[in-house]
Amino acid sequence: MLPYVQPVDANGVPLIDFLPETDRVDVHVLAASASEDISVPAGAKFCVLTADVDFYYNTNAAAAVPTADVTDGTGSRFAAADTNVKLVVEDVEDISVIASAACKVSAVWWGG
Repeated sequence: MLPYVQPVDANGVPLIDFLPETDRVDVHVLAASASEDISVPAGAKFCVLTADVDFYYNTNAAAAVPTADVTDGTGSRFAAADTNVKLVVEDVEDISVIASAACKVSAVWWGG
């Protein structure tokens, strides 16, 4: 797995809108309202999640689409469609994802 090396311009300024090349991309096809676990590959330290619809994700429990207030700290995090969600995953085993509609979620991985 390639390491995460932030691209820079000719002056050494980080290009924060660009992601480095990778050799590991997983794509998960989700059924509507069904959570799915994405296993973090051995050696992965960084992940970027992107989906073609709004989705929720959780690194501590099964992701859930909220239907009421969640005030005990167990809620899932929201990600808008086509947004790059950047995660540090070196201490994470699985990332649970869920969406209200059927969708595709890509997980792009980098090592250290």
